[in-house]
Amino acid sequence: MIGRIRLATTTQILAMSIAWLGVCLGIDYTFNPQLWAGTVEAPPSSAALSLHLHHLRCAGCLDDIKKALGTLPWLKDAPMTVRASGDDAVSGNFAGWLDISVPEISQIDFVALEQALRQAGFVASQVEFGGLRHYRLEGQARHLCSPTNTANCEPLPDVGTVRRGEKLRWLDSLSLDSTGSTVVFHVRLQQTNDRIDVKELFTAMDEFGLWPSSLHVVATPE
Repeated sequence: MIGRIRLATTTQILAMSIAWLGVCLGIDYTFNPQLWAGTVEAPPSSAALSLHLHHLRCAGCLDDIKKALGTLPWLKDAPMTVRASGDDAVSGNFAGWLDISVPEISQIDFVALEQALRQAGFVASQVEFGGLRHYRLEGQARHLCSPTNTANCEPLPDVGTVRRGEKLRWLDSLSLDSTGSTVVFHVRLQQTNDRIDVKELFTAMDEFGLWPSSLHVVATPE
């Protein structure tokens, strides 16, 4: 037998509505921090770039690596320091991090960086970048399908498809410009000490069968 049904009072409904509003706002603040960030700050005068390289501390290798990076105008006079920690500090391990302070943020091109190292016989296992809060990566690439051509051309994958486990958690979304020649990787709002690994993005693009001819950092408002 069903007893007497008691409906919620106006006060209870109001309290539950406020509580749910708080929960929704909390979720939105957690997953969309860029919408709560207010005005876009001016980019700093330099950005942090760290390359993890095997053979970094072998005899002569550091000089070769610096020489290769010096062929890039935006790294020619950039301060560079070597750091070894964790497994890199074990005897017989000559890997390490090359920390670079990049003054010309707008000139950064991660594809050119990758090519310069490979031409000298080196490959960075990680390419960590940070120091900016609001920015995106823009890559020029062939074989991009126009945003208007949706019937006979493979579209860009969605973020959920691109991500693998904990990788690319910093990637907020992907989009094409109006010409269909530039793919834009929107980076989630970062703290100044946060770092993204660009190698994760290169791996994802390899899996999708798309390689950019350039990949620049853009810190100006869209």
